[in-house]
Amino acid sequence: MSIKNSLQGQHVIVIGGGSGIGLAAAQRASALGAEVTIVGRSADRLEKAAEGFEGEIRTAVLDLRIEEDVQAFFIETGAFDHLVITAGEMKHGLGKVVELDTFSAKEQFESRFWGPYLAVRYGAAAIREGGSITLTTGFFGDKTVPGAAVPSAVHGALETLGRTLAVELAPVRVNVVSPGYTDTPLHDGMPAEQKRAWFEQTAPTLPVRRIGSADDIAGAILFLVENGNTTGITLTVDGGARLV
Repeated sequence: MSIKNSLQGQHVIVIGGGSGIGLAAAQRASALGAEVTIVGRSADRLEKAAEGFEGEIRTAVLDLRIEEDVQAFFIETGAFDHLVITAGEMKHGLGKVVELDTFSAKEQFESRFWGPYLAVRYGAAAIREGGSITLTTGFFGDKTVPGAAVPSAVHGALETLGRTLAVELAPVRVNVVSPGYTDTPLHDGMPAEQKRAWFEQTAPTLPVRRIGSADDIAGAILFLVENGNTTGITLTVDGGARLV
């Protein structure tokens, strides 16, 4: 099998594939010959994302927070090979614990932990031999940042879940990718000038002296999808943010 078509004949599902890291991962998988399904909550965003693919692409609207819909999606999908989950928002859950409202904290867990949990719960049994699951977290799980206690807890929980699932679901491989500061639509709620200033201020503090891109993270995801001898790890792609 050539490297160019290393995923030929395999079906990759990317939940969160309508934009950012998920879209970049889906495009890489498609370029490697995979049949790809991109999944998200916005039909318009998925339709727009699908226009950039040359290979076979499917779209599916799904809200990971609705358990019945998650179960129905995987029943309808049937057997597949790889599950990548990048979905989740950061607009909830930021703030000091003593000041943060409980709803925002719970919403962060609903979106970033329980959503992936449900996808694994109902999707794992349909993964073919040699398949994999890749979760995504963030460097808050490993770096103490005041005001980020809830995201830190979510990321830590997902990374622990990934290690345990690697044993529970074996021989299906389960891994986690943990990005650092990354330029994705996750930050689009911030005014453009403010975002640019923040990136320009942050980049020089990192050992790599730049902000990561969605494609940087997608490359790590596809490494884990393709590498059949890697399971139970958290792969850090943060430009050295944990070190400073």
